[in-house]
Amino acid sequence: MNVAQPARFVAVGVAGYAVNLLAFAALYGAGTPYAAASVLAYLVSNVLMYLGNRYFTFRLGNVGFWSAYARYLLVGLLVAGLAAIVLAFFVEVLGLHPMLGQALALLVVTPVAFVLIKRWTFQLREPDTARS
Repeated sequence: MNVAQPARFVAVGVAGYAVNLLAFAALYGAGTPYAAASVLAYLVSNVLMYLGNRYFTFRLGNVGFWSAYARYLLVGLLVAGLAAIVLAFFVEVLGLHPMLGQALALLVVTPVAFVLIKRWTFQLREPDTARS
């Protein structure tokens, strides 16, 4: 496995994470319910993370840009929904403040996002090293 890819994915994710939390804070502060603010904030950071992952993490060119973005957006919607469910658990069951819950929920869904983005969005596979 290319060890640099997860590190670059995390770097892009840190930037997306910051944008997400800022958007969440603004939306939640403006009175948007926390679950809706979570999904909307994720989608705000979606474009930034797509560009970062496409060009920085996986170092892909422009071929297939829009079809990959359509898949990325679908993954983003799935991950945003999953993050909102985890957030609701943190808030309703564990009693965390929504801002802390959002910060933690994003960390919980990151491994799922990485696998889906790499394997489905950008359709990258590990090289076959077990040849006979």
